[in-house]
Amino acid sequence: MLKLSMGELLLWGGIAAMGAAVGIEFLCMIIFLVTGRKLKARLEAEYGRQQK
Repeated sequence: MLKLSMGELLLWGGIAAMGAAVGIEFLCMIIFLVTGRKLKARLEAEYGRQQK
């Protein structure tokens, strides 16, 4: 097994956490885009298009 110092553990742990955050960000963006389109279509069907 690899023997890492505390500094190396913090470095690689931080890199892993950043990677996980980026992955979760993209997942949330996709979910919000899909649900936002559905919500917009539903609101337009119920209330009509927004006037500017």
